[in-house]
Amino acid sequence: MKLLTGISKNYYFFMTSPLITLLYERKRIVFRDALTVIAFSFISLSAFSTRNPSDTTIKGILIRFNYSPLIFPESWQAAPINATGEQIDVKEIQRCNVLMEKVLSKYPLRNLEKELKAVYFLKSMKFYDVVYGGTNSTDALYLTNGGTSEGYTDFYLEETFHHEFSSILYRNHPSFFNEIDWNKANIRGFDYKDPENGVGAIRNNQSSQDIDTALCKKGFLTQYSLSGLENDINTFAQNMFSPPENFWKIVDQYPRIKKKVKLLTDFYYKIDPLFSDDYFRNLQ
Repeated sequence: MKLLTGISKNYYFFMTSPLITLLYERKRIVFRDALTVIAFSFISLSAFSTRNPSDTTIKGILIRFNYSPLIFPESWQAAPINATGEQIDVKEIQRCNVLMEKVLSKYPLRNLEKELKAVYFLKSMKFYDVVYGGTNSTDALYLTNGGTSEGYTDFYLEETFHHEFSSILYRNHPSFFNEIDWNKANIRGFDYKDPENGVGAIRNNQSSQDIDTALCKKGFLTQYSLSGLENDINTFAQNMFSPPENFWKIVDQYPRIKKKVKLLTDFYYKIDPLFSDDYFRNLQ
């Protein structure tokens, strides 16, 4: 996709400017034609710059758009994971940046600096030969954005960020989470059933993230919540940080859901006292 690898606009102009001077001294019409060439060159270079996504930093977090297999941890690149990705469309970059300004503002800077180093945006990615919408490593998030026409709305992307970031926080602060009381909020005898911790649910088309009131009675927001404890936590986190319409009405209507929201609020409050019940209920 690069038109002129390694050649910047300034360097390219420096290479052509002596030619302009020489032609101007000899013939004005040649000078005019040279300017046309230069103008065309700058248009080409402008096209190059738009085709070459620029990484940036927002609130201290590296936001990356340039895809390389090396963005994935080394252990993901080999079998059986076989991580692969696809370069994000340049047209989506500005939308991603605007969205990240909003999303990251929901977390205190002191929290972000400790827990997250980078967010990688791709058009698509696969692990275990299964298409993923998002995933996470020790201190980085990997999010896919194939465009709004394919369902990658701002709302979807924001929920995916909170979903994946909650995994990092859960791993980093296990003592802050009350797993015993969480499991007590589930219906009696329930056991998270996916031995692949969500991969099987995705592969078997059992990973809906639509809130299901029948499941709410049993303590779960969505079908995907059933696949594993961490996925259940993720699903609550995404809805608390980016609540869909009537989410808090559902929380207050179903006791098991309300108990889990209280437990997860307590978890986040231990990470930072900003995260109170009132804080979450006022987020949009």
